[in-house]
Amino acid sequence: MAASGTGQSKQKLFLLVSALVLCVGAILFFERDGGEQPPAAAPVAEDEPAAAPPPATPPVAPRRVRAPAPPPAADPDEVITSDGLPIMPAHGEAAGPAHPHPITPQHQRIYAENRLVGALDGAMEVKDATGMRRLLDQYRREYPEDDNDLQDGYAVIADCLDHPGSASRGAAEHWLDAHNGSTLKRFVNRHCLDLE
Repeated sequence: MAASGTGQSKQKLFLLVSALVLCVGAILFFERDGGEQPPAAAPVAEDEPAAAPPPATPPVAPRRVRAPAPPPAADPDEVITSDGLPIMPAHGEAAGPAHPHPITPQHQRIYAENRLVGALDGAMEVKDATGMRRLLDQYRREYPEDDNDLQDGYAVIADCLDHPGSASRGAAEHWLDAHNGSTLKRFVNRHCLDLE
């Protein structure tokens, strides 16, 4: 029974302390401005004249807002991207925020080469050797410099698709020895040497 009485007295003590904390918190909340009241105005005698009102402040003139500057005249060669920003012109300065790289004829040539390489990759994946040779002829005409050393690799792959066997396998091994770092190495391995 003693345990029950001790439990009840702990509860009562807890409630008493909680109520005390709440009361102190309420007092502090309402007294936080220092409890000071603003001084009352001095009483004015009836025979004394009333104090002069404070001087009026002059009216403030409305602030003038400038209209935004009209946008610069659109350049007929300007390309606007999907985010609404133009691409910086190839020559000159941009009239405001712009993407830093202009699309120049050099960029367009690179993009066209990438599309041609993509078409060659597509023909290779469906094992269309005739389509590869046609695209390879175009690639050699338009990009005789072959900066990436891809043309001979595609020719080897087209030969392997057309004439599987030891002759095309030997040519593929010879090409691999000379072009170990080429991006076409894995495709030559797959289509000519049956390696994955």
